[in-house]
Amino acid sequence: MEAALDRIQLEYNLSDRERKLLQFSFIGLIYDVTKLIMLFIFFACIHQVAAFAFCISLLVVLRTNQGGLHLKHYTTCFIFSFLYLFLSICVLPMLFPEVSQPVGLCILFICMLINYMIGPQKNIKIYTELKNPKNVLKSKISSFVVCTIYMIVFFIFSNTLLMQQGMWIIVLHTMQIVMVIIKKYSRKENKKC
Repeated sequence: MEAALDRIQLEYNLSDRERKLLQFSFIGLIYDVTKLIMLFIFFACIHQVAAFAFCISLLVVLRTNQGGLHLKHYTTCFIFSFLYLFLSICVLPMLFPEVSQPVGLCILFICMLINYMIGPQKNIKIYTELKNPKNVLKSKISSFVVCTIYMIVFFIFSNTLLMQQGMWIIVLHTMQIVMVIIKKYSRKENKKC
């Protein structure tokens, strides 16, 4: 990989900082792809590929707009992602089978409001566009629209397992955003002491 990065740096006249950013991006991409492949294999083994594909798609849309919890190490990130998806696809739908339409819509509405009020939770040093309040509002509205569309689809197909699993993805994503806020405030409190 070093040789390829050296060649790219020379060809495109990149600074050392830009090269490091490119290397970071490559490593992140490789980690995400390998994590996705391992998760796919697991869910294929338990015959949940459709649920995995649906839930991961929903999760990507939510995290793209809202951000979320980021862990420092590949292993802890993989374990967190695995637990997140396993809970949404296998555990929570089994513990709470067929959440009724009114209850599900209330849960989704609460999640939508929370995500709108406290999102997005992305690192401003990386996502510099979030320094602009218009972009923050755009991200909030995008998340609001995604949740609204999901609520409409849930209203029509609430009795399907896939909709139930997607609801749990939204619930856990909202909890993740709340955890990011708590983590930020606890850091600020620790710095004051």
